[in-house]
Amino acid sequence: MTKTQQNVKLIEGNFTTSEAADILISMISKKINFHKLQRLSALEKYCDDDTLYLDDRIHQLKKAEEDVKELILHARDQGYQFKINGTVEIELIKN
Repeated sequence: MTKTQQNVKLIEGNFTTSEAADILISMISKKINFHKLQRLSALEKYCDDDTLYLDDRIHQLKKAEEDVKELILHARDQGYQFKINGTVEIELIKN
């Protein structure tokens, strides 16, 4: 029988500010681009499609990106490193 739930540990460890910036900003940017492509696709298919959720999600992610950049600058200035633990919870659901 196939499992319907799984946890995947994507990131685990200690990182320099430069490494943390590469990892975190890259992940957030990929997610922003994913939602932008979804929004574009929705608008191409249905000109009047409501993209409010996607617009809001993009805004949230851009804010998160700004916050992470601020944290990275603070960490660099104060001599901190990053400990990052990132687990993704995956669940299969029927349509």
